[in-house]
Amino acid sequence: MRPIAILCCALLLACSADRRPGSLFGPSEQGTIVVDALLIVDQPLPDLFVRQTLAPDVLYTQEAAAVRGAGVSIRQGDQTFRYAGDPSRPGRYLPPASPPTVAPGTEYRLLVTVGDREVRAITRTPGRIRIQEAVLLDANTLAVRRRLKTFADGPDLVFTAPENQVTYLDGLLEARFGRIDAPGYQIGNFSLDPGSGFVIRADFLSEEDFRKLKRQTSSPPLQAPDGSLRLPWFAIYFAGRHLTRIYAVDRNWYDFIRSSPRENNSGFGGLAGDNFERPLFKVEGGIGLFGSASVDSVGYVILPRPDGR
Repeated sequence: MRPIAILCCALLLACSADRRPGSLFGPSEQGTIVVDALLIVDQPLPDLFVRQTLAPDVLYTQEAAAVRGAGVSIRQGDQTFRYAGDPSRPGRYLPPASPPTVAPGTEYRLLVTVGDREVRAITRTPGRIRIQEAVLLDANTLAVRRRLKTFADGPDLVFTAPENQVTYLDGLLEARFGRIDAPGYQIGNFSLDPGSGFVIRADFLSEEDFRKLKRQTSSPPLQAPDGSLRLPWFAIYFAGRHLTRIYAVDRNWYDFIRSSPRENNSGFGGLAGDNFERPLFKVEGGIGLFGSASVDSVGYVILPRPDGR
């Protein structure tokens, strides 16, 4: 499951509602090749998307933006893995049957050919991230009040154990994973119970604002020099089961999210971006994101405050 923030195609291929047509990409960049692929350590090589930018006055659709008949391959060491177009979904390219799993600390090279054009990108995967413990801290003293069960203790326990029943705004949730070699991190938070009610209460939010709140949120780029991250309450809106994924990201992913206009307008918090007019693309001959990450998760249940506030 990807964090919403790095599902980049809509941002790359079409203008957002609050930007003038052409303010992100001008007419001269019509037809620019856009690649989208994210490699996750210990998971199989992923599907890959090849599309192109459209003119500012053209309505974006996946069908219109799809690039068909591209040559797509990913190389790792002396092995080359060739992708094939998905006939049922133009613009989507599939890895070979029984694709290998992505290794940590390893370089992968992407090559896309479209006619006489070539698009190249390189990612080096981060080391494995392993959440060693999840704790609930006292908000004033930062002392550990209790330790939560993790997936290492058993997949079911993270949602059923008494330790993992957490009252909204009561204390601070912190995940501790130790230091690894990664430029930065991103958090994806997922509310797993579609019918659960709100725990957030805010006088300044209208009914329309509440309707717009999403059950999936993602953070801007974060730093964790001490190998721990606090899970911000203001990214949690609903009661019920929650899954928080912590991604240790490569340089390509990190630079993309820190420079994305969408990310720098988010309310999640974290490191400020540099107010870029367009994202940083580590892609030669095109634009997009060819990045990698390692990921681990914590699970818990959010309970409404007894006073309802």
